[in-house]
Amino acid sequence: MMTDMEKTFSEIDKLLDLDNQKREELITITRSAIRCSSIAIRHLHRKEISNAQKKIQENKEIISRINELALEMRPYPFGMVNSANQEYVEAVFFYSFLQGEAFPSFAEIKVPYLAYLHGIPDFIGELRRFILDTLRKKDSIDLAVKALDLMDELYSLLVTLDYPAGLTHNLRKKTDFVRNLTEKTRGDVTLALNRLDLVNTLNKTLQSYLPSNTRKEQE
Repeated sequence: MMTDMEKTFSEIDKLLDLDNQKREELITITRSAIRCSSIAIRHLHRKEISNAQKKIQENKEIISRINELALEMRPYPFGMVNSANQEYVEAVFFYSFLQGEAFPSFAEIKVPYLAYLHGIPDFIGELRRFILDTLRKKDSIDLAVKALDLMDELYSLLVTLDYPAGLTHNLRKKTDFVRNLTEKTRGDVTLALNRLDLVNTLNKTLQSYLPSNTRKEQE
């Protein structure tokens, strides 16, 4: 009887050793994937589109290996895999936004659908950063409004997925965070628009007090 148990334990030991090797590889490559995504996002904020595209392409191969390896493991290592995939989704979405391209589906970029969903709130966080940078640099206010509208639209989609936290890995918590972030950003954009309206009104008022020949010279 014990001989059979020893044989069983020997088989389990081999399986655990194999899974441990895969786990070690997974830890290494998930770190690489997260680093690649972070660098790509940094390039995107600096408008270094070509460099960002290279990093996203490089990460595509790493993500593919991560998801392939994870499926072979027991149990499925959701935490590590989800972090790497959602960072990748965040970078891909931000790139698509800046390029004016349609957002890809989870199937098109070959990531698990839960990681895809969890990456969208992170992308919305990058949109807020983009909006604040746009307002601070006094770039086009229309671009900031467009990004805010996108935050609204994505939140509206996320809130429709009303499923238990155990099934979605607490997506609702991130969705609630997105709602608060969107409202806060709406306040920032509204304030900027009000300031712009005030400046335009003051300019028009000042122009009306100037002599006609002075106004023509300024025009």
